[in-house]
Amino acid sequence: MHQKNLIGSAFSLIGLLAIVILATLTARAANGQESKRYDRSVLDAWLAQYADATPSFRPGDVLTAKDVEKLRPFVPPGLLDKMMFPEFQAPIIERRSHRPRADFMGCTEKYQAQSRLDSDGVLTNNVCGQPFPDGSLKAGDPLSGVKAQWNFDRRWQNYGHFALNFLFIFDKFGAGHRGTIPTAIDGPPPAWVLGLNLNGQLPTNVSNDYTGGGDFERILSSFYQRTYLDHLPQREANGGVLDLPDAANFRYKEFDGFFSPFDVRGQVLIFFRYANPRRADDAWAYDPRERRVRRISVEVKSDSLEGSDTTAEDFNTFSGRMVQWNWRFLGWKDMLTVADSKYDYPKYFGPNGEVPNDVWSLRRFAVVERTPKIPNHPYKSVVMFWDAETWHPWLGVAFDRSNRLYKMWTFSTAWTEDVKAYPEINHGIEAPVLHSIVVTDFALSRATIFPAYGAGYPEATAERVNRLFDISKLEEGHR
Repeated sequence: MHQKNLIGSAFSLIGLLAIVILATLTARAANGQESKRYDRSVLDAWLAQYADATPSFRPGDVLTAKDVEKLRPFVPPGLLDKMMFPEFQAPIIERRSHRPRADFMGCTEKYQAQSRLDSDGVLTNNVCGQPFPDGSLKAGDPLSGVKAQWNFDRRWQNYGHFALNFLFIFDKFGAGHRGTIPTAIDGPPPAWVLGLNLNGQLPTNVSNDYTGGGDFERILSSFYQRTYLDHLPQREANGGVLDLPDAANFRYKEFDGFFSPFDVRGQVLIFFRYANPRRADDAWAYDPRERRVRRISVEVKSDSLEGSDTTAEDFNTFSGRMVQWNWRFLGWKDMLTVADSKYDYPKYFGPNGEVPNDVWSLRRFAVVERTPKIPNHPYKSVVMFWDAETWHPWLGVAFDRSNRLYKMWTFSTAWTEDVKAYPEINHGIEAPVLHSIVVTDFALSRATIFPAYGAGYPEATAERVNRLFDISKLEEGHR
């Protein structure tokens, strides 16, 4: 699935000025200061200069902040700045195959040749598997961007991602933790996990996993599950849909429930993404203080999620509706990533406590840009880096309307077959499982850290889907 690097043809040379700016910004980040803002030309210059870079390191090496010139070709500006502190270490491991499970690959072989795009870019005639071969994506081809988006949307995820406790940690730069480091990790209300046979145990003390600085001003505990109902390789015999009467009408249903601290306990959001990409999403919220369910608008997806630095639209680098965006494929890029964590749960360090403290490997990524069709959207563009083998995300970089660096998302993962905690929802899936998301707001010098505890890909049953996503039963969550 890996192709010859095409990214060099996607960019004209930006000029020496942008390269000098890039070097200056990295130098200013010495001694662990937070990353400086730059404009889009600096990222474009980095992509052009290092399009065909080959590493001067190998598996077994341990890179530090002193190895900035070895890191620079494979870590984009902004993220590289964060690594420039004395304690930083990046042990390099061998790149592993992350080939998706056999049923997904079988669907890809069977249905890929018949995949088509409508005039507005909507995918048709595809049952399951990866819709378009990597080799069909060409920088400069006007259709390759939306094809890449569909490969990302249809990536292998079993029935969807799940986390017993998906923490929201609000991290203000430039101060200490002040005693707010997470310790014991609690589980969600029993009503939210009925129908799951889970044998694992959440950790009783994770305080040593959060080192470095950063003022952790607030921590929320949430339960999360997204369940896909269509384009399922494991349900190919059923047309790729779950065994529910209306399953073919939905792409997925999503449940977000908060259970700590007290002021958010019992708040729930249920979200429906329809199989028809042209149809607007639906969502309902339950507020335990009002004891009522209300329907809410989710067409404006650029609002903050529970006061964090991310939005519902930006989850997984993109969870919006593809018809509301323009798409451009920029090429392929080798990058350093945390894709095979050696831990069951994430660890962090750095001056602001948000840098992954783990092992790194070199992997190839599709580089895809989205620009909004909606007027007055806060982003001018977002550049996303999706794994060429799994199409799971590693990185997203957003620029504001002035073309200045605004936000950055990094997604650390583990391989499901390596996970020791909760093997019952991981082993046999053969996919990356979410370990952690870090969302940095460069304009406000802060971040939100999202470690995932008890994460995996549970099997889906009609009984559980009907219960969890039943709007009339949302009030059960606060009991």
